[in-house]
Amino acid sequence: MREPRSQAERDATTMESMYVLLTALALAGGIFMTVASPALIFDWVQADARRCLIIAAKVTAVSAALIRLVQGLWRR
Repeated sequence: MREPRSQAERDATTMESMYVLLTALALAGGIFMTVASPALIFDWVQADARRCLIIAAKVTAVSAALIRLVQGLWRR
């Protein structure tokens, strides 16, 4: 059996988990803005293409965030 973790170890785990969460959110936001920026900024993107770009940005951002969360928390 393992001995109980100290308060410092529990705090370190909490901080690392929060870091993983925040970096996943930042990554998702950056990817969303990168993929969706043509649809959000330029008027030459038509309605169907705009909708497709925004959907692709959402899917890509969520996928990247989930991959980052799993990758970061798996090591714990």
